[in-house]
Amino acid sequence: MIKKTDLYLETRDHFLTQKRFEISKTSIEGLLITTPQPRDLDKYYDTSEYLSHDDSNNSLFARLYRFARKLNIKSKFKLISKYDAGGRILDVGAGNGELVKYLVQERLDAQGYEPSELARKVAYQKGVRLLDHLPVRNKQHYQVIQMFHVLEHVKDPQKLLDDLYSMLTDDGILIIALPNYESLDAKIFKSYWAGYDVPRHLYHFNEKGISNLTSSKFNLIEKRPMWFDSFYVSILSARYKKLPLAFLCGIFIGICSNIMSLLSSEPSSRIYAFKKSK
Repeated sequence: MIKKTDLYLETRDHFLTQKRFEISKTSIEGLLITTPQPRDLDKYYDTSEYLSHDDSNNSLFARLYRFARKLNIKSKFKLISKYDAGGRILDVGAGNGELVKYLVQERLDAQGYEPSELARKVAYQKGVRLLDHLPVRNKQHYQVIQMFHVLEHVKDPQKLLDDLYSMLTDDGILIIALPNYESLDAKIFKSYWAGYDVPRHLYHFNEKGISNLTSSKFNLIEKRPMWFDSFYVSILSARYKKLPLAFLCGIFIGICSNIMSLLSSEPSSRIYAFKKSK
């Protein structure tokens, strides 16, 4: 059971409501928790500004986000192809279905699960049918399960990991992407760092945190940075902090964060690939 311990920092929902929240350390080293955790989280996602769910926003920033997403999808496809071995693939937290659509177009046996009704409707308009529930009854059914920026949104990450473990084949691969609160951009922006994204992000991870949470059921076999995330997060953070020339400032800090991560191995976001242990 994950227990809250010492206060790490105080912040607020800079993205939408401006409500105040605390981020605290937990009984699992490297894992932080957002408190309080609202019972109804849906209202914190209910806006066209939440770009991973809704494609209707046509601002310059939204267009740049979608351009970066297309590049990221190709990178994700290469990673998934490395491990799929012709088996079934499940995208957990599939958003508006872009990745699932791309994987199917590339002739992979892929499906997606997305709890947001709005995101599922957007995906359906693109010809992608997403599951509205996690198919936990499909024991040892999937060769690859991926969660790109999903685990931090989950109220009980340990239970979800247990469910995914049972759904993977004996040699199955679990791919997880997470923001990293040890990155340079996180240290620069502190409580304004968009990677905290409270209360939508209920938990916050560094490498030790995700390793400790997965160690009983999975073995880490690969990790790689997500270079575009530092720019997206830094631009948002600069806007939250109301810095002058926020876009350019965010780009500059994103570049600095990526360069520093080559030395520190602490990128703004990181992808982890785990193999199911027996």
